[in-house]
Amino acid sequence: MKMLDKERFNKVSESIMKYGRGLEKSLFKKYFNNASDQLVINELKKFQNEDGGFGHGIESDFRLPYSSPMATSVGVRILSKVNSSDESREMIKAAIEYLERSFCKKRNGWFAVSKEVNNFPHAPWWHYSEDLKMTVIDKNWGNPSAEIIAYLYKYRENVRKLNVDNLIEYAINYIENKKEFNSENELFCYIKLYKVLPEKLQKRLEKVISLAIDEVIIYDEKRWHEYVPTPIDFVKSSNSFRFGVLESKINDNLDFVIKKLESNDFIKPPWGKSFYKDDLKEAYNEWIGVLGLKSLITLNKFNRIKK
Repeated sequence: MKMLDKERFNKVSESIMKYGRGLEKSLFKKYFNNASDQLVINELKKFQNEDGGFGHGIESDFRLPYSSPMATSVGVRILSKVNSSDESREMIKAAIEYLERSFCKKRNGWFAVSKEVNNFPHAPWWHYSEDLKMTVIDKNWGNPSAEIIAYLYKYRENVRKLNVDNLIEYAINYIENKKEFNSENELFCYIKLYKVLPEKLQKRLEKVISLAIDEVIIYDEKRWHEYVPTPIDFVKSSNSFRFGVLESKINDNLDFVIKKLESNDFIKPPWGKSFYKDDLKEAYNEWIGVLGLKSLITLNKFNRIKK
């Protein structure tokens, strides 16, 4: 079993400190230096607006300063890892209130971003189409709606208007009746929903998520340097539910990440640099920080870092 040695771990850590935002640096310190959650909370506050939602480029590929459901799902995702203090709970409460206000009855869910996204630097996949009245991301209902519903369920004591149980039922019915799966990002959202649900509802999701993953997952190691969904994108720790993902391929994928970090001190965004010009230039380096942190956290959760 291949392991990331201490010297290489330190090199990757240095790259996170060099390229990463304050947010990634604070998360690294939390996970690997036993730093206070307050460091992370202080960084997250920079992205939360007065309306409770998140914006300001917390999702690096769109720099919309205003709140959006997608950015707020990212904010709450991180807050849920540091939710033991009164301050973080208040931030979550405010975010839930924003998500209730931004709910679209007609969609029975959320659109990722508003059309104002076009007024600020953004990658092409975040462009709002006036013809479609949404972005290409919104072609798959579950991204971010399934993830948002996970947080409404987890923090339902803060929910005042929406019927969380009805939304969960809708989300499960949606994926059960879906004929074709082409968005791994939608499945990532459903896995987050799966993780917070009681066993009875998890059972309903297990088979369909497993079938969906089988449609989109790439097992061919020669393609893992591309922007493709790999085994450890779906199975993020040694004790995670496998959803039928092959154990041998999970191990191969972990070896692949270690080899990549051994040949370079950081992971470049596999979708390339061509999108990151002018006002979006800094997002490229931000992604180096995000991907480096993600790789170390995953390797650590599989006990693949030498102590």
